[in-house]
Amino acid sequence: MRSKKNSPVDGLSLVGLFLLAMMLLNAIIEPGSSVDTAAAQGDPAALQAQTPDWNAIAPPYDSYIVTQGIHGESYGHAAIDLTAGEGAEIKSPINGTVEALYIDEYGNTTLIIENERYQVTLLHGLYNVEQGQVVALGDVVGTESNQGYTVDFQGRLCSGRDCGYHTHLNVFDKQLQANVNPLELFNP
Repeated sequence: MRSKKNSPVDGLSLVGLFLLAMMLLNAIIEPGSSVDTAAAQGDPAALQAQTPDWNAIAPPYDSYIVTQGIHGESYGHAAIDLTAGEGAEIKSPINGTVEALYIDEYGNTTLIIENERYQVTLLHGLYNVEQGQVVALGDVVGTESNQGYTVDFQGRLCSGRDCGYHTHLNVFDKQLQANVNPLELFNP
């Protein structure tokens, strides 16, 4: 009878080869891909980590000043005005989808972001997103400006002038079926 010589491959078990293949695949697969999502389906914690928090809400700026409290009831809002300064980055206050981006009858640039819980309306900015785009909480959606009907501290229109930079923010809570004070959501 012939004796077998051991080769380096003989030392590798099928389990070892399988684990090596899985490590290589994990190095190649991007997080969030369909393969990654399929792998996570068996793990509720992993799946929950991939599902956006529809209740999460934050101010559209890292640092800001409230220039006007709740106003806008006459046109269906319970909004606040915030400023972080001309050109400051405006961030998405929620995880959601850009439902609308348009200029209203007063020249206000209007951005509406919506999810299962909230509909957020932002006015006056220079927005760099598109209708249908999915945005995550904190994603930059534009910069602060004074587009449309903005006024200075004396109530004079800022059209064509260097004043009135701010973001008008309205939050509609779908569970309550009502506009809510955003400041109460930011500081629970």
